[in-house]
Amino acid sequence: MKHEIELQQHSIVAVGNLNPAIFQPAWFASEGLISHREAQAVAGGMISAQAALFQVDWLRVQVVPDRFAIATENEAYYRHLYDLFASTFSRLVHTPVKALGINYSCHYRFDSGALWHDISKELAPTNLWSNLLNAPRMRSLTMQGARPSGPKGYVEVTVEPSLRVENGMYVGINNHYDLTEEDLGCRAMLRVLESAWSDTFQEYKTVIDRMFPDG
Repeated sequence: MKHEIELQQHSIVAVGNLNPAIFQPAWFASEGLISHREAQAVAGGMISAQAALFQVDWLRVQVVPDRFAIATENEAYYRHLYDLFASTFSRLVHTPVKALGINYSCHYRFDSGALWHDISKELAPTNLWSNLLNAPRMRSLTMQGARPSGPKGYVEVTVEPSLRVENGMYVGINNHYDLTEEDLGCRAMLRVLESAWSDTFQEYKTVIDRMFPDG
């Protein structure tokens, strides 16, 4: 099955009690987390008590009172994303956080739409629905599995037609980690991030290899 990655994104998310107004480009620059040139080049965006939304060349920042998220679509900056997240919460170590997400998504392009339909039938056989729906087809599939060891949480995989790539398929993988009541706080979250970071890439590879066994 001939396929290639057209678009991809890596993101890291903290869930907790946040003050969006802190997270403006000038703050990141003053802390040495992005350059002053990058901060000054930010156009548009929004900074308020309810949301901080802005983008630089390689980084997108989205913060609301219960969620901090940074993302990049440039594979060369994946490690930079990790460093920026860890450095941010090392400086805000008393921020109450209760969960961490390490996420990856990609959009695959196939030679034809028929290949997407073939793989969707493998993932969600339509024979169950043939007597209930006319010409049934998969629009979205989400599977969730408990984490067998380490921090509590789950791995969630979503597969659906791509809205950004013609004849494409979207695959999103969410590695979610819950912090216990005893461990709430940035220090515990950063320990989980450090220990889980490399493992998440192997999980991504395992999922993709299973979906595309012929490479």
